[in-house]
Amino acid sequence: MMFRTGLMCACLIGLSACVAMPSGPAEFVSTDRLLPQAQLDLRRNAAALDARFHEAGWVAEAHGATVQRLTGILLFGRSNSGRATPEEVYYQAAGLTDADPALIQEAARRDLAEASTLIYNLARDGEGVAEAHGLTPDSISDDLGALEYALTNARQALALFRTLNESGDGRLTTEVGSLELASERLNNAANTLMSRRRELRNAPGS
Repeated sequence: MMFRTGLMCACLIGLSACVAMPSGPAEFVSTDRLLPQAQLDLRRNAAALDARFHEAGWVAEAHGATVQRLTGILLFGRSNSGRATPEEVYYQAAGLTDADPALIQEAARRDLAEASTLIYNLARDGEGVAEAHGLTPDSISDDLGALEYALTNARQALALFRTLNESGDGRLTTEVGSLELASERLNNAANTLMSRRRELRNAPGS
């Protein structure tokens, strides 16, 4: 997949490292009227999904934070061991810090339903793009870039809610299963788009 990124370079005596830092799916949002509406919708909805997942605390880290942390460990020996866990980030975002376990379960159930719907709808957007006319390999690469952020969000959210489900004696199993199915459909939609891009690249005269 192709990604537009900035560069963060950290240099030490005798050692230098340059790490690509993604800026988020919003950079793929376009107002190009030559693009099919399906692609415009996918990119806008991917950016909205990303913003919601971070706002709600379903994703614990900002874009590039993982890379920055690893760079700090490798170059400066900083472990950041005191950073908040994904569960703590979620509790704070949802106003659930020190909340009763029953309230946490109720909130998590609602959030799982919302997250599943957002992922499912974006998967349908991806399926719509795969069937659209007027696509180019480069424009599909940008669609895939936006979807990659959504897939990363989905993986992190699944890890969070699986942990909450385990701590709640499996009472969220059905809802977690729905998020897993939605995420799988999104992954399949991305794979379909990759196949479509490959077809266009291999088409005669391309």
